[in-house]
Amino acid sequence: MKTEVLIVGAGGGGYPGAFRLSEAGMEVLMVDPKGELGGNCLYSGCIPSKTIRELAQLHWRNRRLLDSRDPPDFNKIQERKDSVQLTRFVQHRKELTVHKGVSFVKGEVKFINNHRAIVQGEEVEFKYAVVATGSTPSRPHFPGAELCLTSDDLYSYRTSFRKLPQEMVIVGGGYVALETATFFNALGSKVHILVRSDRALRSIDPDLGGLLLKLLDPNIDVRYNSPILEVSKVGEKYEVLFSSSGNKDKLTADVVVVATGRTPVVPEGLEKVIEITQRGFIKVTDSMRTSSSNIFATGDVNGLAPYFHTAVGMSVAAANNIMSGNIDSDRVDVRGIPVTVFTIPPASYVGLTRSQLRTMNIPFIETSFQLGDDSMAQMYDERGGEIRLFFERSSLRFLGAWVVGIHSGFLINELTQAVVNGLTARQMSNVAEQHPTTNEAIAYAVRKLI
Repeated sequence: MKTEVLIVGAGGGGYPGAFRLSEAGMEVLMVDPKGELGGNCLYSGCIPSKTIRELAQLHWRNRRLLDSRDPPDFNKIQERKDSVQLTRFVQHRKELTVHKGVSFVKGEVKFINNHRAIVQGEEVEFKYAVVATGSTPSRPHFPGAELCLTSDDLYSYRTSFRKLPQEMVIVGGGYVALETATFFNALGSKVHILVRSDRALRSIDPDLGGLLLKLLDPNIDVRYNSPILEVSKVGEKYEVLFSSSGNKDKLTADVVVVATGRTPVVPEGLEKVIEITQRGFIKVTDSMRTSSSNIFATGDVNGLAPYFHTAVGMSVAAANNIMSGNIDSDRVDVRGIPVTVFTIPPASYVGLTRSQLRTMNIPFIETSFQLGDDSMAQMYDERGGEIRLFFERSSLRFLGAWVVGIHSGFLINELTQAVVNGLTARQMSNVAEQHPTTNEAIAYAVRKLI
């Protein structure tokens, strides 16, 4: 069997590029083990977890603002999550029917060399390949690790996890750990977080991380410098043994979740064809090209920026470079990618922020607006947090921003447009933002400089 382009993985790093290539008249074979489009994001990641987040936040707001005392029906919440996932599965199936040049196969891929692979027992010859196989939750090694759940168990389509735990221990200090903690805390679970080091959210600006952590519900029990030692089952409960200030301590919970990062999924045989980094990611250039010029790698598997929207941009860039005759006509700058930590409340950032600017010795000026003075934050009585904007000192060109607090995931998109297009403070201040929305805070912050 022959095809022009073999795409391995049907998530954000796969199907957008497949559709683009198909529209250009190219023949595409796309293969995914789930047999559905959407990848990990839809099957067990972004979409299901944020569905639970929105419903948890709704319950939390009703309790705080309307004095509601109705207990959450977690099974109904999971049913709603499943319904949203199914809606999007069906939506993607319809999209496939429109793109006649894309053949979709459920299965695994084994690479033979840079032009041949085995798909469902059949050898396939291809001119180009795009590897978009994503990542999977990492499992740390300690006694009893097999007793713990991962984010896949919590959020997968039609998961068996349907009962709200009274008490939960989460191992990890990254965004998945903190997001999950705030979701279940909002629904009424008692949540403990065991962070191995002295700081959570180590991948983001420490000032930004510190602001967010101060806004989290103090009912969430966060324990730093507390590496896990062992998990054991005692009756219907789980006993968690961990180190604390050099001593052993323990917690008892209904559920233990490990959220200690993700591991790239590299197709079998590919490690013999292209260069893999020491951390197991596929090494790529900013054009998404691997060490083999006809093979591209997009999304989580390349380790550059593990977010669905980044994967989409990478997928399109790879497709554009294939369509241009294998010339690098499109590149991805991950500094222009917005990132949101979807905790309750959330935090978002884009571009260069304070710690990066100082490290790079770039002269900058910053301005801010405290969300306590925002009308929308007042309506929801979620008045903590801020918008903080960073500009080049000499030109007042916009370099980056963070938003901590209500609606950060919406505001960051507008700020991303400003970063990517190199807007100045004057240009940003000329915008009449819709009232009453939190977006007004952007203009208020910028006008402090003009």
